[in-house]
Amino acid sequence: MMAGLVWTLRWEADLSRDEHDALATLLSCIYPEHHATFAEGRSWSGARPEGRVIGYSEDRPVAHLGFIRRTLRINEDSSLLVGDVGLVGVEPSLHGSGIGLRLLEEASTSFHNLALPFGFLTCRPSVVPFYERGGWKELPGQATRMIDNDLQPETYTGPALALPVLASMSEWPSGQTVIRDGLEV
Repeated sequence: MMAGLVWTLRWEADLSRDEHDALATLLSCIYPEHHATFAEGRSWSGARPEGRVIGYSEDRPVAHLGFIRRTLRINEDSSLLVGDVGLVGVEPSLHGSGIGLRLLEEASTSFHNLALPFGFLTCRPSVVPFYERGGWKELPGQATRMIDNDLQPETYTGPALALPVLASMSEWPSGQTVIRDGLEV
């Protein structure tokens, strides 16, 4: 693990223009296929995060996780408060250093302090094992309805995961459809 890393929870309204520029640069490196999305200091993709867990090395962000406190609907008939997560990543040159798992630990602590029962995210199949090492549980067969970045309804059938924070996984409502009434973070 990299020495001297400083972790912080930052709220969106407290970030300066320079901080957004630095985060946009980091996110461009993490998501090179979406480089244009992070142009001109834009440090978000779909929904703008409410909060961000950020790891800094010498005042430079090297790890990032964005989230929104959101109520998900499960199968139209139940709802659940979660920390809805996106834009998770570590500077590529630091992959394999353990910083990513530490980022997930820091997010879990933040969710605990915010009294969130669960974290929730959707991701590519290739990164499911990473999240599982961080305590996240895959929701097999789960479909996630949301609004895509072109502002159109979308049903995502790829992996969805939950992180038990103040609740156990047995308290996750049964059902096959999560409705995220908004954009993915």
